[in-house]
Amino acid sequence: MEIRAVTILSCWVSTAIISVIFVWTGGATLGNYVFVGLLIFLAFLITFGIGFGLRPSKREKIELLSEIKNIKSKLDELSKEVEEIKKAIEE
Repeated sequence: MEIRAVTILSCWVSTAIISVIFVWTGGATLGNYVFVGLLIFLAFLITFGIGFGLRPSKREKIELLSEIKNIKSKLDELSKEVEEIKKAIEE
């Protein structure tokens, strides 16, 4: 599963567990139902916030790809230098 789906699922599971424990230990009062309602509202906010709002931008991916290419070119340069050093040692 994708990490966003796992985060949303864990949010809802924890909301259900906390709500059941809170109502079970505190009884059926208006204050408990308000607390549970706020938990459910928070779970909805997290669900829609993660589902629609927190997507990585393409700009970050492009920057990451350029950094990877940069690292690869530096690695190629280092490998050439190592080969030159090996040749110098052999002579």
